[in-house]
Amino acid sequence: MTHNTDTTPTKVHQDSKLGVIPDGWSTPKISEVFQFINTTSFSRNQLNYDEESDLFYIHYGDIHATYKKPLLDFEIETNIPRLNSDIELPNSIQYLKDGDVIIADASEDYDGVGEAIEMKNLNDKKVISGLHTFALRDLEDRTVPGFRTYIFKNPKVKKALKTIATGSKVYGISKGNIQKFKIVLPPLPEQQKIAQILATWDIFINKQETLIKEKQQLKKGLMQQLLTGKKRFPEYKKKWNEVRLGEVGEVISGLTYSPSDVRKEGLLVLRSSNIKNRLLKLEDKVYVRSDIENYNKVLKNDILICVRNGSKPLIGKNIIISSEMENKAFGAFMSVFRSELNEFLFHLFDTDVYRREIHRNLGATINSINTGNLKKFKFIVPSIEESQKLTRFFNSLDNEITALQKQLQKLKTQKQGLMQQLLTGQIRVNV
Repeated sequence: MTHNTDTTPTKVHQDSKLGVIPDGWSTPKISEVFQFINTTSFSRNQLNYDEESDLFYIHYGDIHATYKKPLLDFEIETNIPRLNSDIELPNSIQYLKDGDVIIADASEDYDGVGEAIEMKNLNDKKVISGLHTFALRDLEDRTVPGFRTYIFKNPKVKKALKTIATGSKVYGISKGNIQKFKIVLPPLPEQQKIAQILATWDIFINKQETLIKEKQQLKKGLMQQLLTGKKRFPEYKKKWNEVRLGEVGEVISGLTYSPSDVRKEGLLVLRSSNIKNRLLKLEDKVYVRSDIENYNKVLKNDILICVRNGSKPLIGKNIIISSEMENKAFGAFMSVFRSELNEFLFHLFDTDVYRREIHRNLGATINSINTGNLKKFKFIVPSIEESQKLTRFFNSLDNEITALQKQLQKLKTQKQGLMQQLLTGQIRVNV
């Protein structure tokens, strides 16, 4: 993708908090550009996803966790909560319009301070801004639709926003402080051009995400058919056998350790937080002393399973250890299943059949599956030869999905770099 840009050095001026600003760009206060729309403070337990309710509610938690795109497009996004119909609304309520910006005024970390989204395609829907948010509306057409959310993604603006955030465990921004806060604005024609360029990248990103979802849905449908024996490759006729996990492999328990065993380095202990989307993620690391006794090592092709968790839906999530792992154990709320069928079983453990076994064996009072119950998990499995072909088939699908995901990440990284250059004036667009 190429765009008409001008990399010739331009004249600049200095702002005390925002640094170097290109000439022709302004640094007005937010209150000079936007008016503040009334927000509400209903809690999460007053919301639902029932389509019969006609009042949409933007919760600050969803700005942080759910709405990852700069624009919240109501023609595309379906995961928007609604306010319970029996809630009495205040007389001061104000509904949002296309182009309005919502800012989260609270965050558990500095990176989330000032996260913003812009409303798009409301199409007469009733939408209100909720708990821990500011809702902004352009006062005098000093900004263009599609650009407004990027005002708060400018790295200089984000850095400056952190300086007015206060708090210890949760960081917050007061209305008084943000009203006086300065932002960086290019001229309207340049805003329009920047918004168009970044929207082009979003089109490619959205197409890539759609491809990934389609491929994942294809895989899910094939798994429910091929991994249960409902459909088979034509060359295989032999009947599948019913087995329990305890008959084909062994369940190995995790390490119990105390806070006094924890170290800054040593033996890495894999836990539930290290399993995300059936992939091993090591951003969250816990080490214990290297000389701790009675721990079981993680081996290649082990399936690591979460068997106990405060959140019931997380019980049973799993990964397969795809490579040799030195000096790694796993915690007491985890178990390892070890067998010669693991490469096949790992795919089977992503089906409804597996989830039904989890539900059937969950503890009555504690969100857990004990070793005995895990061994009782019952499945029908094919011959070794057929299971190997199924494994190769689904591994191939996984490789295709992984390649698409890498391409998606590359697009996002490229957009992020371009965005920072455009929003700071390092790259200027010819308008």
